[in-house]
Parts: sequence; structure tokens; C-alpha cells
Amino acid sequence: MSDDDSSYPSDSSAEEHYDTLNVEAEDVLPTPTDELVDSVLNDLPEEGTMLEISEETRSKINEALLKLETMNPTPEPTSSSLLNGVWSLRYAGGYTSEGALPSPTRQLALFLYSGGYSPGVFALSLAQKLPAALVEIGELEIAISRQQPRVEARVSVKTFGGNSNDIKVKARLDTESPLRFIELYESASVLGQNVDIPEPLQYSRQLYVTYLDEDLLVVRDASGIPEVLVRK
Repeated sequence: MSDDDSSYPSDSSAEEHYDTLNVEAEDVLPTPTDELVDSVLNDLPEEGTMLEISEETRSKINEALLKLETMNPTPEPTSSSLLNGVWSLRYAGGYTSEGALPSPTRQLALFLYSGGYSPGVFALSLAQKLPAALVEIGELEIAISRQQPRVEARVSVKTFGGNSNDIKVKARLDTESPLRFIELYESASVLGQNVDIPEPLQYSRQLYVTYLDEDLLVVRDASGIPEVLVRK
């Protein structure tokens, strides 16, 4: 190396060079849609407690959803790849345990008068019928894939003997329009016991996708009951 280092920049010149590159970051203000999404997310119940929320909270969520749905950023959601993935069902607007009496006909009544269970609520209700002294119920996840049956609702169940298993409900999702699906139950699995639902008994419902982005999915059935799913 030459003793003459005049060809190399001095420390002072380097400092001057880097000083010219300092740029202050601008604050990004949330959009009205961002604010509404945050409002909905803040009011959603914790996982596993969606059937235990007050009527006041339900009213706040429903009001926010009505505003949010007018800002849906995905114009043809039934054909969007954003649907695919694993979701957590955080809110089911038509189902509440408030004021309800234990009854063997309650599930049937929900099917007849509330537009029917979603696969997620159905799987959760099956899990909750297991003896609480013998099992520990885990998270409810809903996976939507490209292949039929596209919907799989899964609730993890662990027995106090240490064994783990799942309760699963699978359903087809057939596209009817850019906004509407037909959801058709195909099978259920309870602690390793698989049951294919006979075709005459397969329950189906219309499902409208009213809001879809990278993190949030809102659907309504034909009776207008909303469900809110958050991407895991």
C-alpha cells in the first residue's frame, strides 16, 4: 500500500457524505378503513369466549361492521386468493348463551330460526358437549383451501390422560356469484370417529362475503347474521 493516502476519503469527508442522506420519516395517518378495522378488532371477544359477550358489545360490533362493509377493498371476494389460509372465528353474531336454558332442542332451534350453525360454531358446540371433567378444549381454527371440501373447522381437544385429538367439521364452498357461496356440510370427526353425512341430511346455507382484506374476513348468512374471522 502506498504511503500517500491522499487518494482515500478522510473521516471528515465521510461524515459530510452521510449527513446528506439523513431523511426524516413522515408519519402515516390511519385511513378511515384502518380506524374501523381497529374498532372492530378492539371489541372482539377473546378466543374461546365469543358466545359469552354482552348485548352492548354485540351492538357496538354490529354498528362498526355495517360501516366497514361499505369500504370492502376486495370487489369479487369469492374468487380472491385472500380467502385461503387459517382463520380464527372471533365473533358469531346470532349465537348467544345469554338468557338461554339448557335444552336438547336448542341446537335444532338455532338451525331453524338463526340461519344454522357455521362449521366453526358447530365444531365448538360438539366440543363443549364433551365432559368438562375429562377434557380440555383448545382453540377453534378454520382453514380455507383451494381444494374441496374447502372449509375445515377444527377444535383441538386434550384428555386429562394426556391424549390429544381434534373435532373437525368439513364443508364444501361452491361459488354462486362474486359475493355469494353455497356452504355444504360433508363430514364430521369427533375424537377419531369419522362420520360422512348422508346427502339427504347435508346442511347447506348461503354465505355472503361482505368484507375481505389481508387480516379480516366478514361473512353473513342469508338471514343477515355476521361472522368475523381474523387471520392467524
